[in-house]
Parts: sequence; structure tokens; C-alpha cells
Amino acid sequence: MQRSAAADADPIRVLFVDDEPAIVSLAATVLGGIDGFVVETETSAAAALDHLDDASVDCIVSDYRMPGTDGLELLATVRDSHPKLPFILSTGKGSEEAASEAISMGVTDYLRKGGGVDQYELLANRVENAVGQRRAEKALAERERRLERQRDELARLDRINVVIQGIIRGLVGAATREEIERTVCERIAASDLYGVAWIAERDETGGLAVETGAGVEDIAAVATDGGLADPGVRALETGTVQVVEEPSPSMADAHGSSGPMAMVPLSYREVVYGVLGLSATHPDAFAERERAGLTVLGEVAGFAISAAQNMKLLLSDTAVAVTLRLTDDTAFPVAVTDRLDCRYSLDGMVPAADDTVLQYVTIEGTPPESVLDLAETFPGIVEARLVSGGEEDGLFEFATTEGPADIAIDMGGTVRRLTAEDGEARLVCEVAADTDVRRVVDAFEAAYPGTAFLSKRAVELPVGTEAGFRQAVDDRLTEKQRAAVRAAFFAGYYDWPRGSTAEELAASMGISSPTLHSHLRKAQRKLLTAFLDEEG
Repeated sequence: MQRSAAADADPIRVLFVDDEPAIVSLAATVLGGIDGFVVETETSAAAALDHLDDASVDCIVSDYRMPGTDGLELLATVRDSHPKLPFILSTGKGSEEAASEAISMGVTDYLRKGGGVDQYELLANRVENAVGQRRAEKALAERERRLERQRDELARLDRINVVIQGIIRGLVGAATREEIERTVCERIAASDLYGVAWIAERDETGGLAVETGAGVEDIAAVATDGGLADPGVRALETGTVQVVEEPSPSMADAHGSSGPMAMVPLSYREVVYGVLGLSATHPDAFAERERAGLTVLGEVAGFAISAAQNMKLLLSDTAVAVTLRLTDDTAFPVAVTDRLDCRYSLDGMVPAADDTVLQYVTIEGTPPESVLDLAETFPGIVEARLVSGGEEDGLFEFATTEGPADIAIDMGGTVRRLTAEDGEARLVCEVAADTDVRRVVDAFEAAYPGTAFLSKRAVELPVGTEAGFRQAVDDRLTEKQRAAVRAAFFAGYYDWPRGSTAEELAASMGISSPTLHSHLRKAQRKLLTAFLDEEG
């Protein structure tokens, strides 16, 4: 006998129970010979129950009349532990009353015993129908459960997004790193989706040091003594969300919830500023889409921290100058001076579109074409061009997305000097006075193994005034340059459309047009030099 194509996917495991060995043997031979049927037999109800405890069964076929425990009693016992398991009762002639009672007890089907092998074909159809219906019911129930979980997850994601959006709005008014971290933790702990939140950084020993938190009194103990230090460090090192599905009992007692916990890196570009730990009040928290939302939150918070540090450095009158030595040849300044035997000096940088930085670099001692060829092999340099140069030197413009200077910017610093020679680069980076210098060094070490921390020192930042700047500019100009700029300004030469042409200005001043252009260009260069030097 062949089963239907739909039924061929999974075998049907049948437990056949009858106290007559001959019938048991025949059933095993006939039913077991049908494609897709796996038949096990027992000769007593007690043995059948033991078998049911030890093996997976799709359907029970049992004789009604058996010594000791009969088929109805077996049915009653099976229904207590397996209320939906297909159960077919085999009755003899004159057992209509037993069949009726079996129906009231929840039997799946019953079959009157007959002679010969033909009855087993009918029995096989009954078994296949019963098992097929049960499997369809289970599949439908599982589908409904899955849809219910999806509905619950979507509803929870909507609530999570509301929390995240509220935090992002709150970050707009946060001016310092401390305010940013406090806003994130307090908003999270105030929601009914999460119970505890804290932010930690790596300490001198490589562990976690809690900076701030909300939702529990002893936040430091929760973050460091609850089995969360290792996943927290992994989040810092990998820049990815780490989930602890089953926190330790002490952790659950501390924050009053046994829900899972997540460690979210606070990062911007390649820099991880810390890790946000939070506990969930729902057991199935931190699925893929929730983790994606928390990743965005970590990136927004990291950006806010970066912006706050940059602003602090801009407004501060003191900073820390950190000096590093780089020897890893994945850094372009190291590679170019080592391979081409030249000297490298960064002249200035300008932020550009798409998170790129324009770096203007003087390289001496090698043909410019060799520098451009090498630059093409570095993935962090998206574009390179020669601005000006000779046979063995040049001024280059590099558009970069990664590199030593880019890391310094990402860390909220200002590059004061970057030079390289003989495969060794030295970088001086100024960062805010309260910056964790170890974190800066770690960022360079992660990108360029072997980076050496040479020194750090406090520096006074120049505090400029408008009057001082005007005087400094005025001191740089010659009398003729000053006169040319003033005449051009008041005559509308810099307006659009121009109020006066260069020829008209030159005639008014009694000089030639090329002389006027020379005075203006030199004066404009001095003005820009003074402004850019003042800007730092």
C-alpha cells in the first residue's frame, strides 16, 4: 500500500496493543510493510504506557478486550497525559456499548475487528487520517502562536520605538557627556519595558567602571557583580550588542526582574565611548529588530557624546596634548615613508562630505607619481591628487575615511602635528582636559598594533578676542596691501554683482591691474592664514 505524497514527509509511528501474540505479529508485518509506517507492538496496557513514556508515538491502536487493564482503561490513562494523541479502539462483535463509551471518553476512532488481512488496509487509512488531522491541528495552532508572537513583538517594538525616540529628543538638550548619559539611563529605567540601565567604561584593569545608572540603588554591584562584566567588555571590543539570556540569581534579586539583559555599545564611527547595560521586564526581549533599534540608540548617543566633547574642547582654555608613535604599515604615513624613503608632514585638514576628511600633506624625497600609486592601494584613501610639486616632492590632497588623523578626530581631538620618516610616524593630538587618555591610546592600538604612548601634557589654548585678531591681521599687511583691500571692499569689488571692476579700482588708485591683483592676492592669503591659524 502506498501513502499519499503529502504524508510521505514524516513517518507515522504506530503503537499497536493486543494481548494475542498472533494478532500482534500479523499487525507488525502488514502495517509495518506499508510505506511510511513504523509499527511498534505491546501485549499489555501496562507495557504500552511504559512505551509511551519512552518513545514518540503518533497513534495508538488498542484492542478493547485485554486481561487486567482493558482498552477503555488504557484510553482513560492516555487521555490524562496525552489528551490530543490519536487513539483508535479495536472492538469485537457485540461491543457497541464499549464503542459508545469510548466515544464519550474522547477516542479518535474505533474499528470492528474482522477477518483476514484486508482489515489492516482499512485500519491504515483510519490511522493516516487521524494522524494527518492531528498534525494539521498542531500546524495551525503553531501558526496561530507564531502570529500571536509576531503581533506581540510588533506592539512591543512600537513601544520600544517610542522610548528610543523620547531618548533621542531628550539628547537634543543635553550639553555635556554627563547629561547625555544620565538622560539615556533615566529615560530607559522610567519605561515599563526595562527595569535597570547603566553606562560603564573600561577601567585601568580592563574591566568595567560604572559612570552613571538608574533603576536600582547599588548600580555598580549590578553591573559588575551580576555576571555582566564579560559581555560588557565584549560589547566594547566588538562594537555589537551582547545579550545575557539568563542573568545570575543575584542579578535578578538586585533589580527585581529575571528578564534578559543587553549590553549596547555607545559608538560613533569607529570609536566606542562606553557600554549601555539594560534589563528587560519581558522574557522574550532583545530579538533581532529590538537589537537593531538599540544599536541605533547607541550610535545616536555616541554621536552626541562625540559632539559634546568636540564642543568642550572648542570652548575650553586648556587641553591635553597626547603624543603617539606609530610603526604599523597599515597606516599610510608609516607605509609611504618606509617604502618610498621619503618624509611626510600633514599641513592641514578640512571636513568634507560623506564622512571624509581632506588632508593636505607635503611629501618630500620621492616622485609624486610613486606616492599616488601607493595611495591607490590603501582602502582608507578614497581619492588622491597632486596639488603642486616637483620631481622629488609635492603637496597632496588625500580624501580619507580612515587613518591616524581620522581616529584622532573621531576621538574628539584636534591633530596638531603628524609627521613621518623612515617608517615611523609621530602624532600630537589635543583632546579635552577630562578625556580618558587610555581610551584614546586604546583606539589607536586597536587600529594600529604596536602604537606607543610617548607623553601627555597640559597645554593652554589661546583665548582670542576680536580686537586682538584685528590687530594681528593688520600687523601682517603692508600699507599698499591694506589700501588695496579697503578700496576693493568699499568700492563693492567683493559684492555680487561687482560694484567695481579690477580695472576701475586700479585706475582709481593709479596703479596697473596686475599690481592690484598682486596686492589683493597677497592680502587675502595673509587674512586667510591669520583666520585659519586662529581657528586651529
